[in-house]
Amino acid sequence: MNLMCNTEHGQIEWRWKATGDPSPAYKSLNYQWWIPNKSDIEILGAIDKETKQEIKNEVWDDMQEDIQYTKDLYKLHKQNKKGSK
Repeated sequence: MNLMCNTEHGQIEWRWKATGDPSPAYKSLNYQWWIPNKSDIEILGAIDKETKQEIKNEVWDDMQEDIQYTKDLYKLHKQNKKGSK
């Protein structure tokens, strides 16, 4: 599944990497508490290496609020699970 993102370099297409066991692409769809790594992002298109890195940094920075929300929610889930025993 390819995703789109508006960056300072225009609209860019990206996806989660499809390699690994299980792959980040699989985890993003099937794992409730999956937290991505920056290395899981794959920028698509014929773009030079330096620009791809800038785009990846921008996409990653844009995700930080959502990632932190997921981490906080998971932490709360774990605390509630411990409290119910």
